[in-house]
Amino acid sequence: MNHGDRERRHHASLERINRVQLVVGRGDRMRVDHEGTLLERARMLGEEMRSHEATELGLAAFDRLLRRAEERDARHSRDILAFVAALWSNRPLPLNTLRGLDAAVGDDMLAVLDAFRYARLDLVEAVEGGPRRVARLVNERKLSKA
Repeated sequence: MNHGDRERRHHASLERINRVQLVVGRGDRMRVDHEGTLLERARMLGEEMRSHEATELGLAAFDRLLRRAEERDARHSRDILAFVAALWSNRPLPLNTLRGLDAAVGDDMLAVLDAFRYARLDLVEAVEGGPRRVARLVNERKLSKA
């Protein structure tokens, strides 16, 4: 899914949120709860905006991390690869991995974790190059350990 597809999906969600109406009562006493509708729309809108922003920031950060890991002899490449491998294989990541990193690398890892928390898509599938790029890095890491 590219950026344009994600934007279209985001705008479709915003349009769907704007059509939400909260109905209360039963039978002949049913009515639209205008105050409740506004509150529910605000809640849904906040959730959608947070998800969209976290996804876009996280995907950009994930791409930067992958580019850095693809460089030969890059600083912190071992920690980046451990992070990517944990994300790829859905395995635990030792929290010590997040310590002692350059600020930019650590911030990118936290942005990816935030996207992992809020995104409504698979980050590995959505990043440029997708699973093939990530699998190549993870496999290279396994081969270098052996």
